[in-house]
Amino acid sequence: MSNFKKPTMIRVNASQADNFLKPIMQSVSKGEFMMGSDEYSDEKPMHKVTINYDFEISKYQVTFDEYDLYCEDVKKEKPKDNGWGRGRRPVINVSWNDAVAYYQWLNTMLGIHESHPCRYRLPTEAELEYSTKAGTTTKWSFGDDEVKLEEYAWYDKNSEAETHPTGELNPNPWGLYDMHGNVSEWCGDWYNKDIKGLRGGSWSYISDRTRSAYRNYGSPTGRNIDRGFRLLRTLPL
Repeated sequence: MSNFKKPTMIRVNASQADNFLKPIMQSVSKGEFMMGSDEYSDEKPMHKVTINYDFEISKYQVTFDEYDLYCEDVKKEKPKDNGWGRGRRPVINVSWNDAVAYYQWLNTMLGIHESHPCRYRLPTEAELEYSTKAGTTTKWSFGDDEVKLEEYAWYDKNSEAETHPTGELNPNPWGLYDMHGNVSEWCGDWYNKDIKGLRGGSWSYISDRTRSAYRNYGSPTGRNIDRGFRLLRTLPL
């Protein structure tokens, strides 16, 4: 396992509030990748996808530290942590609608208009899979050997049936943490006309459901103890 340095949070001053947490972002360059797999019907067929823009994506899943400040600012009830603790653990019990409200608040605090192309938002399924695979073509971003999964992901074999603070395991090749496991992440686009996409697996999933191409879904209003999110923003051309 690689040496882990606890992430430092960046405090940002804004006219609407004294302090709130700005997400730590990782730059990702545009490129092409083969999306999907030959494992399951909803992942087929594998097909080439072109990401024709650079973007930044959260290095870590959005935490209780970050989300709780939003709740305090807008006087919203904080989501339950299921007794596991808050702080640097990924926020859970948040719906897709909650995630959207959070990034809209963040944009407002930073003075970024909602129509701005570089605003914070939820990643699409394609953007998340591209970021998860990080240039690889294997089942997971570290390879095909499930034995190594415990070095990269909190899942049913090592999580002790709860979430863990973000960034404690190895990152993927692009320096992104918890892309496999810990919490499933809401996507910005629809899985079908009624439900939103979820990616990344979670602490409760078997190894097969933490693969880079694995797809899941949920109602936009649904909240669960294994669902959270991370953010993305497109960079200027």
